[in-house]
Amino acid sequence: MANTDQKLTVTELDFTQIKSNLKNFLRDQAEFSDFDFEAAGINVLLDILAYNTHYMAFYNNMIANEMFLDTAILRDSVISHAKMLGYTPRSAVSPRATINLQIIRPVDDTTSSLTLPKYTKFQSTPIDGVSFTFVNDQAVTVDYDPTCNRFCYDNLYIYQGQPLTYTFAYNSTNNPSQSFELPDSNIDTNTITVTVQESATSLRRESYTLSTDATTVSSNSAVYYLDEVKNGKYKVYFGDGVIGKALTNGNLVIVTYLKTEGAAANKANAFSLIESVGGFTNSVVFPLTAASGGTGLESIAKVRFTAPKAYVSNGRGVTTDDLIAIINRNYPYFESVNVWGGEENDPPVYGKVFVAAKPTSGYEITESEKLTVINDVIKPVSVVTVIPEFVDVDYNYLNVFAEVYYDPTKTNRSADGLKALIRNSILSFRNSNLNNFNSRFKLSKLLRDIDDSELSISYSDAVITITKKLVPQVGAARNYTLNFGTAISREDPKYRIYSTPAFRKYDDEGALRRCFFEETPGTSSGIDSISIVSATGNYESIPTIVLDGDGVGANAYPVVVNGKITQVVVDDPGVNYTTATAILYKDGEIDTTATFNVSVQGRYGILRSYYFDNNNIKTILEPEAGIIDYDLGKITLNNFDPVSIDDDLKILRFTAKPETNNFESSRNRIITIDNEDLGSINITVKSID
Repeated sequence: MANTDQKLTVTELDFTQIKSNLKNFLRDQAEFSDFDFEAAGINVLLDILAYNTHYMAFYNNMIANEMFLDTAILRDSVISHAKMLGYTPRSAVSPRATINLQIIRPVDDTTSSLTLPKYTKFQSTPIDGVSFTFVNDQAVTVDYDPTCNRFCYDNLYIYQGQPLTYTFAYNSTNNPSQSFELPDSNIDTNTITVTVQESATSLRRESYTLSTDATTVSSNSAVYYLDEVKNGKYKVYFGDGVIGKALTNGNLVIVTYLKTEGAAANKANAFSLIESVGGFTNSVVFPLTAASGGTGLESIAKVRFTAPKAYVSNGRGVTTDDLIAIINRNYPYFESVNVWGGEENDPPVYGKVFVAAKPTSGYEITESEKLTVINDVIKPVSVVTVIPEFVDVDYNYLNVFAEVYYDPTKTNRSADGLKALIRNSILSFRNSNLNNFNSRFKLSKLLRDIDDSELSISYSDAVITITKKLVPQVGAARNYTLNFGTAISREDPKYRIYSTPAFRKYDDEGALRRCFFEETPGTSSGIDSISIVSATGNYESIPTIVLDGDGVGANAYPVVVNGKITQVVVDDPGVNYTTATAILYKDGEIDTTATFNVSVQGRYGILRSYYFDNNNIKTILEPEAGIIDYDLGKITLNNFDPVSIDDDLKILRFTAKPETNNFESSRNRIITIDNEDLGSINITVKSID
């Protein structure tokens, strides 16, 4: 008779333990008390039972995992959970390039205007042996330009992709859900256009727009909805007559979009027009920015991260995080975005929200891009009384001077091969730790990445300098301030502040000179502050302070509140001070009851301009061309009016060494390394004997 008091243990899920539990259960039954459970027959049966239990446990565990966004593994499950949160995963994104297109008109032709049709095709030069098709996304009409005998299309955006069009006939019996699956994967959903034609015999058409907010949709709204389905494909579907206009039998749904190669076409930077435009075939294409921003389908990990945050904001741009998420979602051509309120600005500007963005390629965004983001992305979702404003990114370009020591017996690489490897590590450090807003530079981490580049590297050291770029207005005197965002080193004999390239100015005799800026030696010793040791007198009138020392030009004044001196303000630090004293005068007499401590810390320095004369002798042009605030990391140029800049882009560069090797960015500042600048990464490798 069976022992009914014995319970089968069901808490273990491991195969071996499940089989052991089954054996123990059977051994306690009278019918199996003398069984050899290792015998072939019963052992096989126990294996089958254990495997079956193990499979069911594993299956149920996987099913349970798929029920939650955080643990789901299958893309279909993740997409379904995201849909419940009102989030549609981002599709592939077409790389975008900017060009100037000029179409040449024959001499005997009188055409006065020319339209570049939508989806006119361009072809890129090969990338890794493959050429890509690019198209414009809008029809553009320009007038003939007689100055160059051409039709000129300036700042034209072209997108990589093959334009495809599909027409679906609607029948309520065969398709009651009014949904149509798009047959291609890797489509850019941002390029989808949906048009509904009344019937095969009626050419009346109506354009439908993508619905992103159901609260604004009525029964007559011409909107469509978009969802991702299996295998990275998408479907469009329509309203039910209550939330969106419903289709009627016989309607033709016409869908057009770009099928893109995504990231494979990034960096394409040379193009040719491969179609005639208005019968004209002679054209010239000038590339402005290389193709960038191309990506594949949004990853499962990214959907898990983004969907809950999109649900929290619910499509509203209330907080700064809301706006960052909305911009990233609706405008995929920015690598990094930062948003801050006007109350956090310096100085505060209430009633505004400030936006800064770094493009995926290059460093500057166009005015048309700024207007597109403000008008089409931010304003529809932001608070009505808050005005959005774009702020240009303030870049800190780092220059790395690395000295690396290695053991040549532990590597097969040459010195040049090792340099290339280290350079890649530095750029990888940039991509992982810099190149975005609110980042922090740590020299120790950079050195660790360099040391980890190769087993043969024993140790390394590096010096970092920061370059600021300025585009001054030529021919007009202006004041300019360059903010390094961190304290800068005072008169480092190896890394003094300097400018490059040359700028042209006239000297006192009217000769045009190639000039430069530099930090003036011995001028970073002004008076920083004055603290009160004792000042017990009662002052009915404002006393005066006289500064005595080995420098010149310093000035300070006392602040008197209710007859007492509360502080001393230094309004001019002066120069060349190594020591100084402060003397208080009351009614023209020295007040011996008041004593002060004068701090000479060299907060300020002088920037001068110079040139080399016809005899190659260094000559000072302006001895006080600007002020250096070492503590705040600011350089101010006074009434700078160059005639020209010896640079094609008219960029003047100022370089300084930071006081510390750990500093961070905030608001609109980005720390980066310009890999296009050959002088930004300097590597010296030395073998260890």
